[in-house]
Amino acid sequence: MSRETMASALEVESDPFSNAPQRTLSETVRPLADAYDERIGGRDRSTWLWFDAVEPAFRLSCVDDGAGQRVHDAKVLATMFITVIDDVAERHGDRATLEELRLVPFDGQAADPTRAGVDGDYVRFQRELWDALCEQFRAGPRAEEFATLFRFDVRQALQSVDYSALLARHPGLASERELLTYDVYNMMLFPFADIDIANASAFEPRDLATLRTVVAHGQRMARIGNWLATWERELAEGDYSSGVAVRALESGIVSPAELRAIRDEPTDAAVAPVIERIRESGIETAFVERWDREFETALDACGDGESFDARAYLEGFEPIFRSQLARGTRAEE
Repeated sequence: MSRETMASALEVESDPFSNAPQRTLSETVRPLADAYDERIGGRDRSTWLWFDAVEPAFRLSCVDDGAGQRVHDAKVLATMFITVIDDVAERHGDRATLEELRLVPFDGQAADPTRAGVDGDYVRFQRELWDALCEQFRAGPRAEEFATLFRFDVRQALQSVDYSALLARHPGLASERELLTYDVYNMMLFPFADIDIANASAFEPRDLATLRTVVAHGQRMARIGNWLATWERELAEGDYSSGVAVRALESGIVSPAELRAIRDEPTDAAVAPVIERIRESGIETAFVERWDREFETALDACGDGESFDARAYLEGFEPIFRSQLARGTRAEE
């Protein structure tokens, strides 16, 4: 995609995945989505339906024929998993429940829904969700081969949520460099890739380093799109952990005092002038250009792995990026 085309992305008018709300979740995912609605709530089903629509765009080319639905379901469940824990950390600031949720994927210490101060509904739901995700992952013909890698990458995603929780407690910690080091992992691109290769008989382990380099760029691209889509809504909620808001802070476009005031009382009077100043600053365009650089750098550095198509994987993020921007535009209306 040319820089001229990318520069026009902020004026996007249509969503390549506008049909997402008309989709139906699979028989594997639907019971967990129903349970989320009944016991957790907080997000409507559009979050899962959108991901359900976009997942095939960045699926690795080496996934076996016939494994697509299993891969798809596992990734939708993984998206629900990280979203639940991220909401507890960022939206609710519930540290006690967060600590228990971080234990769910690991056997060394069982998560306790009855611990004092813990929201047991979240913990019980998350355990059921993790079990369903693991069932899908273990069904992959190479799951045992890549199980340790999958657990490692889930741990990195959980660390990113822990970083978000730290930002909420220590706003002065925020920096764009650390966001691009830690925060990007909650996009779950590495666990998604692990799910793919657990279902890819043609994937060659010698391509792992190349794959992970490509995925690292992909997750930064995905995170940039997420920041651009959500920063205004999050700021209006008193959350200024987005890369857009952090760059505005680091570049002096907004002051720490203004952001503290928004955090303490996110009224329209406090939020509107800050949003307007950031819109006029060119920061959004700069992040579109950063997305483009990530894309081009990944292609130049990696080329194709012998057993997967790196270009096809990266190009899958282009319509997703446009969809993220379109969704962000609709959220402002």
